[in-house]
Amino acid sequence: MTDQEMIEQFKKEHLQTYKKAIKETVRNNTEGLMNDIFSLIKKPPLDSMDMIKNKLLSLAKKEQLILDTETLNQLIEEFRRELRKNLSNFKNIRIDFINEIVESFNPERETQIISITQKELNKVNKLLKNYVKEQVSKDIDNLKTNLNTIYKKETSMDQRQDLNKQFMKYMNGSYQKQLLENINMKTMIKDRTLISGINEQGERYLFTKNNSHLFEVTKNCKK
Repeated sequence: MTDQEMIEQFKKEHLQTYKKAIKETVRNNTEGLMNDIFSLIKKPPLDSMDMIKNKLLSLAKKEQLILDTETLNQLIEEFRRELRKNLSNFKNIRIDFINEIVESFNPERETQIISITQKELNKVNKLLKNYVKEQVSKDIDNLKTNLNTIYKKETSMDQRQDLNKQFMKYMNGSYQKQLLENINMKTMIKDRTLISGINEQGERYLFTKNNSHLFEVTKNCKK
C-alpha cells in the first residue's frame, strides 16, 4: 500500500469515527428528549399537582358524586403507563431520521462537515407532533372505556355519562393542548442542544484532520 493509499484509508476511518460520534450524540439527545417528555406524563410527586386526578375529583364534587379513589388511581396510572409505552416507540423514528442525514454525508471539500439544520429537524418534529396526538387520543379513548369503573354502584347512568362527557372534553381539549405545547418546548430546547453538539463534533473532526500526524504524509505527497 502506498503512502497516498494509506492516507486515504485513514481519512475513511476518520470519517466513519466522526459519523459514529455524531450518531452517539443523536442517540443521547433523543433519549434525553424522551425522558423530558416522560416527565410530563408520569405521576407528579404530590397529589395536588395531579391535574388528571384533580379534574375528575373536582367534577365529581360539583355533581355531588363519590368516586372509588383506589380504582381511580389505578385507572390513571394505567393511562400514563400505556401512554409512556406508546410514545417511547418514537425514539427510533427520530434517531433513524437524523442518522439517514448523517450516513448520506460525503464531503466534497476538505473543510466540509455534517450539518443538521432546524429546517430538517422540523420535519421530524412534525412527525413527533402527529405521533403524539395520535397516541394521546388513542389512550384517552381507552381511558374513556373504563371510566364507569370509578363510580359507586348507586351512581345513575345519566350521572356517569354527564361526568364522563365533561372529563373527556377536558382530556381532549386543555390536557392534550397543554401536553403538546410542553412537548414542543422540550423539543425546541433539545434541538438547539443537538445542533450545537453536532457542530462541536465537526470542529473536533476538522481539528484532528488538520493536526494529526497520520495525515502529514498527505502534505509531503503534495510537495
